[in-house]
Amino acid sequence: MPFNAALVGTTWGPLHWPVTPRRALAFRAVLAPDDAAGLDDAAGPLEMSPMQVVAPEWVLALESRADPAQTLSADEARRGVHAAQDTRFLRPVLAGETLTVTATLVSVRSSRAGVVATTVYESRVGAEPVAVSTSVSVLRGVAVEGAETATTDDDAWPAFTPTTAEPTVIQTPRGFPHLYSECAEIWNPIHTERVVAIAAGLPDILIHGTALWALAGLRAAPPGSRITRLAARFRSPAWAGEEMRLAAGQTVGAATPFQLTAPDGRLLTEGFVEVGS
Repeated sequence: MPFNAALVGTTWGPLHWPVTPRRALAFRAVLAPDDAAGLDDAAGPLEMSPMQVVAPEWVLALESRADPAQTLSADEARRGVHAAQDTRFLRPVLAGETLTVTATLVSVRSSRAGVVATTVYESRVGAEPVAVSTSVSVLRGVAVEGAETATTDDDAWPAFTPTTAEPTVIQTPRGFPHLYSECAEIWNPIHTERVVAIAAGLPDILIHGTALWALAGLRAAPPGSRITRLAARFRSPAWAGEEMRLAAGQTVGAATPFQLTAPDGRLLTEGFVEVGS
C-alpha cells in the first residue's frame, strides 16, 4: 500500500514524558561513559542531555505509523530509514521535569529511493518551548498516494572546510547499538538483531542515526559548551563495532560543521553544531 499523503498536517500527541534521573543518567552514560561530572547527580541539578529529546520523539514516530488513516503495510512501515535530524535546543531540561511532545507531519514527497516524509516535533515543559526538531525519514521502495508537498530547507547549511586538526577517533563496541537501544528507549530490531538486518538486505546491524548525530555533536562542540542546535544528514550505514573518525571543520558564524567517516573513507554523517552561553 502507498503512503497516505492526506496525513500531512496531522498532529500526534501530546505525549507526556517524565525526565527521571534514571532516564537522564542512562542516556548520558551510553554516549559518554567516562564523563564523571555529567554522571554525578549529587553535584547539583541533573540536566538531561539535550539530544535525549529523540526518545519521546521516537514514541510519536511509532504512533504516526500506527495511525488508522495510514495505508502502509507492516512491512512497509518497517522500511523507514532516518535521513536527517535538525534540532534547536531552547533551554536546558532538568531531571524531575516532564516533556510534553507533539509531532506534526509537514511534508511528503516521492524520490527514487521511496517516500520522503518530514515531521516537526515540538517539546515543551509546561507551556514553555524547550526544543524543536525537524526529522526526515525515507521509506524505501514505498510510493505516495495523494498530493505531494514541495519543501525547501529553512536555511542553508554551512559548508565543511577542513582544518589541520587531527580527526577524533570514536570507538564503539560491538554491543553499542544494543546499549543505545535500551538507554535511549529507541528499539528497532534492524539495530540489534542480525537476522532482521540481513532480511532487510544489510550485511550487519547498524548504529542508530540519532546515536551518530549525538556522538558527533558532543565531540564537535567545544568542551563544556552548551549545544543550542545540532543538525546532521545520514549518508551511509555505520556498522556495529566499526571505528569512526570525526573531523570538525572551520566555524562559520555560530556553526561548526563536521564530518563523520568510516575507516574506508565512506562519509557516514555530515552536519553542524551550534553552541551558546
